[in-house]
Amino acid sequence: MTMLQPLADRQFLKVTARMRSPRGFFAVLVLLFAIPISVVGLAVFGIEFEITFHFLLALAAGLIAFAVFDFKLPAWITWLGSLSAGTVATIFLLQGMARLIPNDALFYLAYQILGGPLESALVDVLMLWFIALVLRGSQGKTRLFGVVALSIFGCFELYRYGLAFIGAEPAGILKLTILLPFIWLLLESKKRNLLGR
Repeated sequence: MTMLQPLADRQFLKVTARMRSPRGFFAVLVLLFAIPISVVGLAVFGIEFEITFHFLLALAAGLIAFAVFDFKLPAWITWLGSLSAGTVATIFLLQGMARLIPNDALFYLAYQILGGPLESALVDVLMLWFIALVLRGSQGKTRLFGVVALSIFGCFELYRYGLAFIGAEPAGILKLTILLPFIWLLLESKKRNLLGR
């Protein structure tokens, strides 16, 4: 077994070295598996769903905060994407901590002050980085999928803001449209890393 480990490590490094953004790829995998892992954590270990879920979201957002530097975009939009993803990661981390450590002040900070509208606005700012990547750093069928994914998510956000204006909430299933841009990021990250990119 120990003789095979270096070979397995080398194969893994070969695969990830060819990827455009291994951090982006793994960030989206963490995001996509956050719900199933949280359910297993609850069922098998009795860990509250919200604790595991928020820690996994924090990990995914943190990886995205670093992954934005793997793509060649103007510095200002790269830093904007990194700061917004990093701040979202911090909010999710605090929300997980607030569930883990019973403290009213921490819970109020994580959910009432930082969560909700601020968290949502930061995700919208991160979507500006996604738009820049679609327009300036993507090609072919992946770019087309990115345009469609971001358009659907953009329409949902406009719908959500319209409903919020009249004091209503969208159907919960529609919130899954946020996964579309991240699925596109998974495909974009998995692309071969070409020279000059």
